[in-house]
Amino acid sequence: MKGLRQNPAWAVLTILVAIAGGSVFFWLFPLKLLARLAAHQGHSSPCPASLSWLVDSPLRRAYMRPVLEWIGIRPGEWVLELGTGPGAFTIGAARRAGAGGRLIAVDLQPEMIAHVDRRVQGAELTNVETHVASAHALPLDDGSVDRAFLITVLPEIPDRARALAELHRVLRPGGVLSVTEEFFDPHYLLLPETVRLVEDAGFRLEERFGNLWLYTANFRRGAPA
Repeated sequence: MKGLRQNPAWAVLTILVAIAGGSVFFWLFPLKLLARLAAHQGHSSPCPASLSWLVDSPLRRAYMRPVLEWIGIRPGEWVLELGTGPGAFTIGAARRAGAGGRLIAVDLQPEMIAHVDRRVQGAELTNVETHVASAHALPLDDGSVDRAFLITVLPEIPDRARALAELHRVLRPGGVLSVTEEFFDPHYLLLPETVRLVEDAGFRLEERFGNLWLYTANFRRGAPA
């Protein structure tokens, strides 16, 4: 303590480090517990539009870079991005689908879709359509998409089984559902939890990528659950 009193700058630095460490600990552990308790009570909710800067930060974009490769979008595919947020992955996904494909971006929050629309216009893409809609009632025809992907979205949906049933409906037979989760998300689910949840909805796990901190699991659409 005497040393800290003699060096105010070091004391301030120590306090700041302690605050930062405490904040990270709360974000990674107690907040996850609170999110799970809320989900158990049916109170899951998406990331607020006011935090879109956090979802699309340069640091996150850097460590999430392999995700689109893991999802495996192919040229010419019709792809659904559910829970697009501010569009951090929309432009890259649309470019992978190419001029012969289509990227359908769906989000519950109009503010998020407004972000996406501005990005699409800035990138001069013509193969993207956007919708403000719930995961429980997708504005798509049966069997109309080849691939659907959710990035840190599935645990935020209040009725996950209903959303997965909708995804099963809009995917063509043999279509692919890709689910990505990152440990830093308060709603994070472990891979075995995600696999159990998605397979119960009539999908079959085909491949997985990543690790505990960031993973993508790709499922094949099977017979109705």
